[in-house]
Amino acid sequence: MYSYFRKQCPLGTVPHIIQPGDTFYGLAKKYNTSISALISANPSINPGNLFIGQTLCIPRQQIYPPCPEGNYYTIRSGDALYAIARAYNISIDDLIEANPGINPYILVVGQVICIPLAVPPVTCPEGNSYVIQRGDTFYKIAKTFNISLDDLLEANPMIDPDRLLIGQTICIPLATPPVKCPTGSITYIVKAGDTFAKLSQRFNTTIAEIQKLNPTVNPQTLLVGQSICIPKATATLPATREIPVFVEGETEYRRAVLEKSPQKYYLYVLDNFKFTPEEPGKDLLFSTFDDRFFVRIEKLPRNVAMGQLRANAMTELQAIGIPQELKGEAIFDPFFRTATFFLHASNPTVSKNIIVINIEDSLFRFTMHIPNVEAAEGISPSFYAMLKTIGLL
Repeated sequence: MYSYFRKQCPLGTVPHIIQPGDTFYGLAKKYNTSISALISANPSINPGNLFIGQTLCIPRQQIYPPCPEGNYYTIRSGDALYAIARAYNISIDDLIEANPGINPYILVVGQVICIPLAVPPVTCPEGNSYVIQRGDTFYKIAKTFNISLDDLLEANPMIDPDRLLIGQTICIPLATPPVKCPTGSITYIVKAGDTFAKLSQRFNTTIAEIQKLNPTVNPQTLLVGQSICIPKATATLPATREIPVFVEGETEYRRAVLEKSPQKYYLYVLDNFKFTPEEPGKDLLFSTFDDRFFVRIEKLPRNVAMGQLRANAMTELQAIGIPQELKGEAIFDPFFRTATFFLHASNPTVSKNIIVINIEDSLFRFTMHIPNVEAAEGISPSFYAMLKTIGLL
């Protein structure tokens, strides 16, 4: 009855007859393979339209060869070693050397090979380069650096955007500078080594104020020669300030009141929150709406043993759940991506974050306690917004 669907599977795969309820996800899990490998082995089959009795070719378990940069490629139907080498601008000899167990004349669909990085060093006109990370695309990189995709392609004419390699260096063109900085601010040209934290200290302002004047600038990707706006220095800190709070996809500016710590730092505290010294060396920032929401703030000594500090934090989080270290885009706010470490643990009732971060050349530890209730959607962003206003006295 189903002979229409039956076919001969290529070398390196085994046939599977589709049964009721089968999906690519379920089959990948059953056969210990990946969805992408299944798709590669069955290019003519629509994963969203499987038929009972249809023959699917299942790749044998993938073996990942050693690959220093982690640039793996899964063999597809019709692939040839020469074509793969040419596509990635490497020699066949280099490709064979990177895969000593491979038979260059018999490639198996679903087989995983290593693509060695053989890209010459790149010299960028303005010295603004970027090293490709896992998961990067030109679209994602252009968005991160606030530049157009066309400008990024033009700055890298020899790079194939569809075949990026981890560890590869590309050039980042300068983003378009602001036409004019608003009244009360000055234009500043970014120099090598500049960060928003260092600039806030130099110009007697806060990171939040610089971010407010430069909403399209990512503080993690400042470029040498880029123009940004800096608030003019003020002799005294204002008693109140409007600070940005990112809630439900929108940025709102809310009134916050200046508070000063015995630990020689200040921050701006929003309505419905309270800031108070807790014990020597520690302050507490908590919600007056629900005091189960709190952040403990510690200003750490310069000679703190970072390895021991991190180990202690991991042990502390084990009382909540399995500790995880968040990095890169897993940390939603770019400001906190500069943290020395950002650790997280949670269970059905509570989440806890321990963040160690350098602010104005001083090290702070934030211990954030967030009950997993509906109010967390509004309270958590407020904590992050207030912590970003911290500055030294």
